[in-house]
Amino acid sequence: MDTKKQITKAKRLLALHYDPTLLVLPNIWDPLGARLLERLGYPAVATASAAVAFSLGYDDGEQIRFEAMLDVISRIAASVEVPLTADIERGYADSPDAVARNVRRVLKAGAVGINIEDSTVEGGPLQRVDFQCARIRAVRAMAVREGIPLVINARIDTFLGGVSGSKADKVAETISRANSYFEAGADCVYPITVGDIETLKIIRAETRAPINVYASEGTAPMRELEAAGINRLSLGPWFLKAGLTQMEKIARELLQYGSYECFTRGVMSSDDVRVYLSKGKMP
Repeated sequence: MDTKKQITKAKRLLALHYDPTLLVLPNIWDPLGARLLERLGYPAVATASAAVAFSLGYDDGEQIRFEAMLDVISRIAASVEVPLTADIERGYADSPDAVARNVRRVLKAGAVGINIEDSTVEGGPLQRVDFQCARIRAVRAMAVREGIPLVINARIDTFLGGVSGSKADKVAETISRANSYFEAGADCVYPITVGDIETLKIIRAETRAPINVYASEGTAPMRELEAAGINRLSLGPWFLKAGLTQMEKIARELLQYGSYECFTRGVMSSDDVRVYLSKGKMP
């Protein structure tokens, strides 16, 4: 691990959250995808835990071994010069100290940012605010000791089923958690599945931290998000799902003895792919 280089990358990643231009992250799961995005001009790359897990035959929700996730993170980080932020779900641990130890391993693997969730299980109850803040503080303290300004993106799962009550209740809880997590050391907050512009404007007005939004069918257009002061947009596993959908269509056509054009017309040549391998052998 080159500490000086990581410090530079971490500072660059954090600065992107304060740029008036929306930081768009089509989350990837392998070095080839990371290099493609880097070459196209994306200023940072991000993993999606679900995409990494799916690509290796596991379900999301920390079903993949942490060591396998670290291996993917390491390979991606070594493949690009732009900053990498890694989705590590709930931190693959419960206690603050254990989460901090795991995040230290993520730093050693070359990432300079993380996503960390406040659900106890996907779609289930949320961690107590004070306990989640303790987890965030422990991660921040570790990063300070390592001398790397790690960018912590604190996911808030109030709209995933972890909080009961009206929409107004969930918005209030989201704002409260967002500000608490920011005070504890998070750099960005991620109220996942909140995508309508009016709700986001309310959260933006009451939240001090930069805000990450999840792209889905009901999410406001990117220009509206940018105009409303939203800082970051994540695609989660949609990039992988879109590719897998095309693979399925081609496979179904071949079962029917269809035309080869379904996979030869308008697709990249091997030389086109090699453009993204121009740095040499993949790590």
